Amino acid sequence: MSHNNASLTKHAVTVGLFVVVLYVLCLLWRVTMTDPEVIRFHLLSLKTALPGFQGFDALSIVWGGVISFVYGFLGSVIFHKLHSGCCGMKD
Repeated sequence: MSHNNASLTKHAVTVGLFVVVLYVLCLLWRVTMTDPEVIRFHLLSLKTALPGFQGFDALSIVWGGVISFVYGFLGSVIFHKLHSGCCGMKD
């Protein structure tokens, strides 16, 4: 693996983990909600953004974390492929 590919992979993993942290914050934000309409909208938003997410059960929460990581990882890879000159990464 070349240095550029290693840097790209490391950065993509970092971005993926950052998106997982944002997902966890989104789950924690749910605890602060009291309005049933806002709770319903929040759940609908999660179901829309994270295919396979069904609710706040353990399997859905883990699956949402996996999908969040994949979104961040792939988003970073696509960004760097489209902007290969950015951040000192050259193909």
